Amino acid sequence: MSDEHDAVILLLERLKTEGLNWYRNAKTSDVDMFERRISGNFSIFEGGEIHTIGRKPTGSFPSKKILIMPPSGREDEAILGLWLKWDFAANPFEFRLFLGQWSEIGGIKTFIAFRFEAPETGEQHCYYHCQPCRDFGDRDPVPHAALVSHRFPTIPLNATNIVELTVCALMASMGNKAMKSFVQKLLRDSAADNAPLKAAYSRCCR
Repeated sequence: MSDEHDAVILLLERLKTEGLNWYRNAKTSDVDMFERRISGNFSIFEGGEIHTIGRKPTGSFPSKKILIMPPSGREDEAILGLWLKWDFAANPFEFRLFLGQWSEIGGIKTFIAFRFEAPETGEQHCYYHCQPCRDFGDRDPVPHAALVSHRFPTIPLNATNIVELTVCALMASMGNKAMKSFVQKLLRDSAADNAPLKAAYSRCCR
């Protein structure tokens, strides 16, 4: 699975770089929103844990640290964040990617998140899927989290591996056009000729 691990690492490293560049150059209102609403509970992930995906059989991003993503542009004062945990030693293996958005809609502060997951044991969720959630991996509810069920809906995804699952998660936040541009630039700029990333792009983004 090492090529798949490398593909996920490429995606997340580029996402981290673009997110940090956006944040450092963001307009004051976006930075203020992070400071006012998020920094009391989370800090920005800048560390090197991304490269340990697959190198360590079990791991996660540091607790309470989120990978900042450029906002989709659909909401004013929106902050997107991503958090990840994995356990490749488990049978079946576990891979959970949390994607959340903080925003202010109609004057109301809100947070909504989905976790994108590999198939689980049993017949209930034995497929790649995403589900709504109110936390970011540590089971502590996030302030202003939307009151959603942890179990419903469970949405099947057009994914067959962790690379395609990651691509589906990113496309959910970026939209198809921006995701195509993101992956095309990554493939063009990357020194690695990563077959799983190319296959995921062909399957999920065309």
